Amino acid sequence: MEPPGEASDERLMERYANGDGDAFRELFRRYESRAYAYFVRRTGCGQRASDLYQELFLRIHRARSAYDPSRPFAPWFFRIAQHLLVDERRRAARRPEVPLAEFERPGQGPDAERAFSDLERASVLVRGLSPVERHVLVAAKVDGRGYAEIAHEIGKSVVAVKKLASRAMRRLRSADPGVAWASHPSPIRSAKASVRAS
Repeated sequence: MEPPGEASDERLMERYANGDGDAFRELFRRYESRAYAYFVRRTGCGQRASDLYQELFLRIHRARSAYDPSRPFAPWFFRIAQHLLVDERRRAARRPEVPLAEFERPGQGPDAERAFSDLERASVLVRGLSPVERHVLVAAKVDGRGYAEIAHEIGKSVVAVKKLASRAMRRLRSADPGVAWASHPSPIRSAKASVRAS
C-alpha cells in the first residue's frame, strides 16, 4: 500500500471509507485551504467560511460509504460543499438573525443590567466553541433534544455527544465563571439568536 502522501484523492477516500484515519488526514490536508477559500468567495465572511468548511468535512465523513472510487473525488467533494452552502442559505432565509439587544431583552435596574451583560458575554463565548460543540450544546440545552437524536444526526455515539455537551459547558464556565449560565432566560438560548452557524 502506497503512503498516503503518494496516493490519489480517489484512493485515499476509498481507504478512508474502509477505516484508514491517515487517509482522511491527508485528504483534509489537501482540501482544507481549498474548501475554506471556496466558502470565503461565496459568503464574503471568514467566520462563516470557517464554520462551513468544518461542517463540510463532517458531511464528507457521513457520506464516506457512499463514495464511488471509480469517479473523480474533487467534483464529488465540491458538490457536497455546494449542497451545504444551499442548505445554509435556506436556513438563514428561514431564520433571519436577530440582534442580541432585541432578543429576550431584560428590563431595567441592576439585575437587568447584569442579565444583559451576561447575554453579551455569552454570545461571544458561545461563538468561541467549535461548530460541533455549539450545535450539540444548543440542541441539547436550548432546543431540548435528546442525546440519541443528536448522536444520530451528527454520526457519533450517545456517549460521545454527552461528552461534547459536558466539555462545551465546562469550557464556557471556565472561560467566564461570572456568567449565570443556569439563569432564565438562559444566556445560551439568547446567544443562539446571534450565532446562526449552530
